[in-house]
Amino acid sequence: MQFKSLISKIGIGSAIVAVSVLFMDCSNKITEEQLAQLKELRKQERSLTAKISDIKSDKAAVEKELNARKAEMKKCQEDTEFVKKKLSQWPNVWPDWKPEQEAAPETE
Repeated sequence: MQFKSLISKIGIGSAIVAVSVLFMDCSNKITEEQLAQLKELRKQERSLTAKISDIKSDKAAVEKELNARKAEMKKCQEDTEFVKKKLSQWPNVWPDWKPEQEAAPETE
């Protein structure tokens, strides 16, 4: 019995030592290849961030131009409606103005 107990204690002890050696063998230091890859990824990130900001500024400029064109279109539509309204009232387009009013003040 003591022999089995001794063997199990030695087995457990050696297993602990083996696991410790395995964990100690793995280093947590970064390799040159990993460092180069990390630098490349950071470079790509900066490039993509710059592209995103450029695209956002372009989008803002396009939206500003679009809003200006919409305002211009609205003004044209208002002018068109005004002209259509006056054409529907032709020939009495300006009811408060009479052609005789213009002829009268010219006498001296």
